[in-house]
Amino acid sequence: MKAAVLEGVKKITIKDVKVPELQDGQIEIKVLVVGVCGSDVHLWKQGKGWNPNQQNDFIMGHEFCGTVTKTRSDKFKVGDRVTFWANLYCGECDMCKKGLEHLCREVNGTNYIGFVCNGAYSEYFVGEAKRAFKLPDNVSDIQAALIDPLMVAYHAVRKSEIKLNQKVLIIGAGIIGQMMAHLVKQAGATYAATTFVNDLKIQKAKEIGDFDEYFDGRKEDIAEQLRNKTNGGFDIVFEAVGLGSTLDLAINSVKPGGKVIVIGNSITPTVQFNMNKLVLNEVQLIGSVSCTRVEFEETIDLISKGIISPENYVTDILPLDKLQTAFERLIDENDPALKMVVKP
Repeated sequence: MKAAVLEGVKKITIKDVKVPELQDGQIEIKVLVVGVCGSDVHLWKQGKGWNPNQQNDFIMGHEFCGTVTKTRSDKFKVGDRVTFWANLYCGECDMCKKGLEHLCREVNGTNYIGFVCNGAYSEYFVGEAKRAFKLPDNVSDIQAALIDPLMVAYHAVRKSEIKLNQKVLIIGAGIIGQMMAHLVKQAGATYAATTFVNDLKIQKAKEIGDFDEYFDGRKEDIAEQLRNKTNGGFDIVFEAVGLGSTLDLAINSVKPGGKVIVIGNSITPTVQFNMNKLVLNEVQLIGSVSCTRVEFEETIDLISKGIISPENYVTDILPLDKLQTAFERLIDENDPALKMVVKP
């Protein structure tokens, strides 16, 4: 099969590789669409996946759907259209048994398809049937390729326990930030603002129109502007960047007793922020990652029921052999691309 192989730092090569042999409990799918994720960009920059024992050509891609072509499981039949949840949860630990599969002891925040084992930037993908979900007929291939970022946004909004008439700030207007803006409005937020540092990268957000206001994050008095606009701070702030400076901004923009939900992953394991502000104002600092298995199914329902149309966030649809170009464009500050998908 044709596959996009990560061969080194910022180097994707299209190669012919062997289709994995089907094992008991697995299905083979013809890959239809794969979403290009910011996490893939990080791996591309590093030139390797997260499995230190990876020996063969490494294939990324964890946001995907496809049609079953072979099966050794009674869960699906040939012709079924499915998507996979990339979380390689064990199902046996205390977290999994509580329905918190995203916090599985075996996963430990890193154990995902396309990160520690080969993913779906290829013509075919073979995986365990228990990790796959049949797609409703009214969920398109493109929509299915955006379930993964939507589930992250959905889980974070649920963690916030947002209430009617609250004011929300979303720091970071990437794909997940924009999806959260739509969801908090659906949940009853009366005002949703965002910060940005690149005028081009927020073009899609302005086109969709879920944000009520945009604040230039490059301004030195940005925190003061945000507090003044909300008469003392936001009820909820979502941090979707992953920098010490943006976490500090979140803590300085939320009202006393408010909530800061952190979705952004930091490149460095430690960051600096105003601890005293956090403590003295009793700010609730909450981490949010991925979603539960139930929430993954609910994310599919959000799309199926028309609560959100994730295809609206797609700016480019590319063939697999343009994946290298996709990564290069996503790190280009002069390119307005928001979300790209590839069709193998």
